[in-house]
Amino acid sequence: MMTDSGRAWLSALALVAVGGPALASGGASAEAPAVSVRRLSALPGERGDFGSVTNFEVQPRASLNGRLYYFTGPRVESFDHRPLTLWSTDGTAQGTRSMQDLMPTSAVIDHMTLASVPGRLFFTARSNTSGRELWTSDGTAQGTHLVREIQPGAASGVHIPSALIPFGTSVLFAAEDSDGDTELWKSDGTEAGTVRIQDVLPGAQGSSPFLRGPCGDAMLFSAHGPEGRELWRTDGTAQGTHLVRDIRSGAGSSDPSAITAMGPTCFFTADDGQHGRALWKTDGTQKGTSLVSDLVAGSFEPELSQFTVLGDTLLFLVKDGQQVDLWRTDGTEAGTLPVKALPRDLTGTVTLVRAGARAYYLTQGTGSGRQLWVTDGTAEQTTVVFLEEAGQQVVPSFLAAWGDELVFYRAPNAWGAELWRTDGTAQGTYRLARVPSNRTSSPSTVVPFGDSLLVPDDSPFQGLSLWRLDRDATAPAFRDCPAHLDVPATHAQGTEMHLAVPALTGGQAPLTVRTSHPEGTPLSMQMGFGVHYEAEDAQGRVAACAMDVTVADLTPPTIQGCPSELVVNTRSPQGAPVYYPPFTVTEETGGDVVTSIIPENGSTLPLGTTLVTMTARDRAGNTSTCAFPVTVRDGQTPSAACKVSEVRVEAEGPDGARAWWPEATASDNVSAQTTTTRTHSPGDLFPLGITRVQLTRTDEAGNSRTCEIQVKVRDSRPPVLTCPEDVTLKTAVMSGTRADYPLASAEDTVSQAELLYSPELGTPLAPGMHSVQVTALDAAGNAALCNFHIAVEYDPTSDMSRSLGCSLGGGPASGAGWAALLLLGWTLSRRKKGAA
Repeated sequence: MMTDSGRAWLSALALVAVGGPALASGGASAEAPAVSVRRLSALPGERGDFGSVTNFEVQPRASLNGRLYYFTGPRVESFDHRPLTLWSTDGTAQGTRSMQDLMPTSAVIDHMTLASVPGRLFFTARSNTSGRELWTSDGTAQGTHLVREIQPGAASGVHIPSALIPFGTSVLFAAEDSDGDTELWKSDGTEAGTVRIQDVLPGAQGSSPFLRGPCGDAMLFSAHGPEGRELWRTDGTAQGTHLVRDIRSGAGSSDPSAITAMGPTCFFTADDGQHGRALWKTDGTQKGTSLVSDLVAGSFEPELSQFTVLGDTLLFLVKDGQQVDLWRTDGTEAGTLPVKALPRDLTGTVTLVRAGARAYYLTQGTGSGRQLWVTDGTAEQTTVVFLEEAGQQVVPSFLAAWGDELVFYRAPNAWGAELWRTDGTAQGTYRLARVPSNRTSSPSTVVPFGDSLLVPDDSPFQGLSLWRLDRDATAPAFRDCPAHLDVPATHAQGTEMHLAVPALTGGQAPLTVRTSHPEGTPLSMQMGFGVHYEAEDAQGRVAACAMDVTVADLTPPTIQGCPSELVVNTRSPQGAPVYYPPFTVTEETGGDVVTSIIPENGSTLPLGTTLVTMTARDRAGNTSTCAFPVTVRDGQTPSAACKVSEVRVEAEGPDGARAWWPEATASDNVSAQTTTTRTHSPGDLFPLGITRVQLTRTDEAGNSRTCEIQVKVRDSRPPVLTCPEDVTLKTAVMSGTRADYPLASAEDTVSQAELLYSPELGTPLAPGMHSVQVTALDAAGNAALCNFHIAVEYDPTSDMSRSLGCSLGGGPASGAGWAALLLLGWTLSRRKKGAA
């Protein structure tokens, strides 16, 4: 939801972005951090940009009396460039300080030579008056001094900075005396105790010893003697210093290296001239020095490295050409065999790190990517550890042991750093802490210091600093800290900072919170940048949060005027051209918008329903769609089914008559099929009178047309009338007699016929010939006429009992009566026909 200030939508976005579990299940969570982070001191002169590795990480460190001594300062540019400063820390901010005042200003420490034995530091230093010589210190300026000028004056007893190897309470090192030969020396920190152990190769060249490592109570080293460069041992005395074995007979050199002790047995590599570079072992005696395995048959020299003791097994890497394999040995040839091949696309170097009962290593492949492996020394238990957080792969940058735990740094984005731990399972892998970081790459190592870890990293608020990490379940932490956050632009230039500070958990009040982007800070469009938060509690513990924030056009264009549906009629079976109503598109950032409509505007759409989709896409790829159905329907009604408007039939009986009619052939421009419904069907029995028949023709689209046929059933046939025969009446009365005759008969198929007589029965008739008019009139007014004659004869002798009783007479009045009767019958007949 938008507001004028923009606060509402940005806060809501942050809540959505950080929802859900932050870590793999089964371990500590972001809400319950396992490690606290404290700043000890700045690392002056160090650089953390462009992948720079700090001198704290790469230079030697040494511990003395509970303090860690280390070097920091600008990058070393050349062999003679010595810009570094010696510092020390006791693990507190107050106890972390420069140790530059240990040395006189005329002397410069060789930072690569720092070493310690109980109660004392050793290093070499160079001055214009004494050259490069061995120095010692007890951690105070008074206790810091040149041990001995091996070559008096400005000449150097140590020509190049060489390793100082602790051996008991002394150090062993290579030095050149005034005779000019380089041999093995030792020092206990006193001038008298700084002596050459043995002149292995007398003469100007010297034996040039390389110290390889301790083995039991002795130190093994390689030295160039009459036998070539071979394996030697020393216990710090001339008598206890001797050749272990001439591995390569004659003047050739076996060049032993990589000494690793596993119990009383020490393993190393050497070339005896027959087997190439192979694995050897020794107990410090000639008899106890033997070939373990040549690994690769022939004189080819594979590279052996990363010797790591895992219980009673020695693990190491063998590089044969471009292929690297993990091997193991128990000190026997049969027990020396490959464990697992590393990825074939391997690039870079691989380091084995032991933590607890397992060893771990990282591989980087061109196709396989970065993978974390765990092994117990067997092929079955050498597997990849699949690490994920919120569906994203967790990629370690380096590995280190913290007690029996394996820890590693991980960079969730270009601005953040996190310390994780693993036991080799996905469930046992989780984040311990977020570390303040503004470096472009993670630190390359962490340094154990007592129960703590020390790590250099770059805080955006406190610069490149040395930080201390401790196991601490009450440490403060930012609960919601997404690695990446996309912020929607609110205008063409970007937006403003309105992100709420992530919620905190743990810590001791009061907490001071810092942010790299205060409220209202302009945020530019299409730029990724780190937004940092740091919170420091009353104990100096620091919580860190670094988010990779990108301001981007995340809002799709708005389409206005999209119809819900359209219905179009057509008179064509091919459909109809359809034109959509106008619509508008608005874009919040004002950029160009590309719109499209499928099917295009004006396209001929087929009969039926077609889904039309409008799409608006801005330059950032955000897309809005608007879809609506367009129905093209049959708008053509079919032709009428009525071919006639009226049908007349003659009644067949009192119930009427059956009627039939012709119907027009079906015709429709769009639909192929039509159906016709009727209120009456042809052949139905229709009653007398007019019946209206409706015919409705309907096409496939439901269009219909109704027409009407009037079915007229009429009775137009007159009754069938039969008159009686002529009648003769005798009368004894001069005036005549009354009419008396048999009745006529009439038949009609539709209705009863009514008979009318003129003259009627009983009408007085004068003697003479009389005509009787009979009219048969049915219910429809149809009339039938017939007549017969009555002859009235005067016969005085006739039975007088048949006298009329009164005389009608035979004058004009009698003729007028007959005429009136006939007129009445004709009138009634016409009236009924008109009603039909």
